[in-house]
Amino acid sequence: MKKRTELAHLSIAQAVCVLILLLFVLLSVASGNFKVNTDTTMLWDINDGWIDENGQVVDLYDLAPGKQSVTLDISNKNVDGKAICFKSIDTNFKVYASNGMIYDYEPVMPRQLGASYGMQYHTIAIPEGSSFLRLELEPVFTNISAAVNDIAISEAGQYMTGVFKRNLFSFGQGSTTIIIGILFVIAGVTGQIVMKSTGIDFISFGISCVMIGFIGFNDTLFLQVLTARPDIVRVAEYLCLALIPFPALSFFSSTTGESHPRLLSGMFAACLLNVFLQIGLTLSGTSDYYHLVNISQLMILVSFLLSSILVFRAVRRGQIKQTLLRSVEWGLFACILGAVIDMLRFHFMQSYGSLTFTRLGVLLFTAFMGIYLYRDHIDSLQKKQRESAVFASEISEAFAKVIDMKDPYTNGHSVRVAKYTALIAKEMGYDAETVEKYYRIGLLHDVGKVGIPKAVLNKPGKLTDEEYDLIKSHTLKGYEVLKDISIVPELAVGALGHHERYDGNGYPNGLSGDAIPEVARIIAVADAFDAMYSDRQYRKRLDFDKAISIIREASGTQLSPEVVDAFFRLVEKGEIKATK
Repeated sequence: MKKRTELAHLSIAQAVCVLILLLFVLLSVASGNFKVNTDTTMLWDINDGWIDENGQVVDLYDLAPGKQSVTLDISNKNVDGKAICFKSIDTNFKVYASNGMIYDYEPVMPRQLGASYGMQYHTIAIPEGSSFLRLELEPVFTNISAAVNDIAISEAGQYMTGVFKRNLFSFGQGSTTIIIGILFVIAGVTGQIVMKSTGIDFISFGISCVMIGFIGFNDTLFLQVLTARPDIVRVAEYLCLALIPFPALSFFSSTTGESHPRLLSGMFAACLLNVFLQIGLTLSGTSDYYHLVNISQLMILVSFLLSSILVFRAVRRGQIKQTLLRSVEWGLFACILGAVIDMLRFHFMQSYGSLTFTRLGVLLFTAFMGIYLYRDHIDSLQKKQRESAVFASEISEAFAKVIDMKDPYTNGHSVRVAKYTALIAKEMGYDAETVEKYYRIGLLHDVGKVGIPKAVLNKPGKLTDEEYDLIKSHTLKGYEVLKDISIVPELAVGALGHHERYDGNGYPNGLSGDAIPEVARIIAVADAFDAMYSDRQYRKRLDFDKAISIIREASGTQLSPEVVDAFFRLVEKGEIKATK
């Protein structure tokens, strides 16, 4: 039955993961059509109507490679106070209106940063009375097309507001990924207990998240608004892309329970080689970071492939916990799927630098890992709780043996009282945790006898009044011994009150009725029965029927009627019966 329940839970968890990933794929398909982002605040979307130098109508978003000169007739439009607004991607350009050139964009790039400077938004005021606009476009790389997107005639402020709105999700997604990464790094650095208990390298996971979040800023306004130097940030993102395979592989390696030092050293060396290769080829003018990004993407796929192999091997060898395995499997799948979608968008949909779906994959992975950590933490607490309970029980039993060693005639008395106490508590409807706690209290109810002289405790004849008072003091002595054990405060209560009587004639405090703690009332019945039904130094044990008849007669006077009723239900069930 237990195995079926576990299989059912596993099936539900897998179904949820499949559903999440299906939604993920549907989202990627729905957003895959990379068209111009229009906004209701724009006056005119002016992608259509451009004429090239040969008089042919062209699609501004699908130009031929190399330089292009395109013209748009705006004579029938009222453009007073308006601006031509668009986003350029690695493209130098000049803007002309009827009265001549109104904008020239050709940044001077430091050689070490390469030729690519990324995306930039432009809002260029159109002079009054202009009848046409001409764009002379020159891509940074001659073998690709000039890239202009989101072009419109609009009020500059309205246009940029729309741009900010469209970028808000990507910016927030990137920021969230970075924050999550930083939190994992902090947890890994300062919370070594977490890493040691789980065996997982969360520092590497956090670094991977930070890098992915930072790389993803390339498709937001972060480049323009916060730095005004998109070229510097773009190169930093390229270098992060080149280095990320190492922390990613390091994280997945740690989940398998093995270190794989040679593999990780090789990947680290490969990442450094990739970085120095990109810098060297760019400085020499042989290539550019823009083109070399393909190498980094290939290394990322290799890293994910190696991670998959390591996880698969660990599964076959039984080296990875099932809860961790499910998180790693689905998280790895989400990351690979997101990375593949972003690469396809990069190569076929002009989605330059966008890591939207990679970040979604990372966030899903983070969610899976968070669920695992939560469950692992709960399992760890439950395990410690079980170990503590076992330890407490074993210590209590050890103390009980020490107590009973004081009197060979009562050897085993504490254990028997504890068992009777547990049976009665269970019969009265207490939960398993309380029953276990009452068992331990029963074990130590006579701990105060350790402080009673053996000569008095084992005296075969009649006790004097002074000796009897000394015997009675074991309740107070037991209380003093146990009162500072805060984790189970009832331990002291059981030792103090198990000789109180229901009618108020007991000791040490003369409590009566419900004023006597419940556990003490239960122990009183268990203690009274075992005292009569076991041999003592001054008499043999009573007959079973005689002992239980005395218990019945003491109901309402010495003993609690409710507890006595539970005791006799156990007798009727045969759970408390005569022994040889």
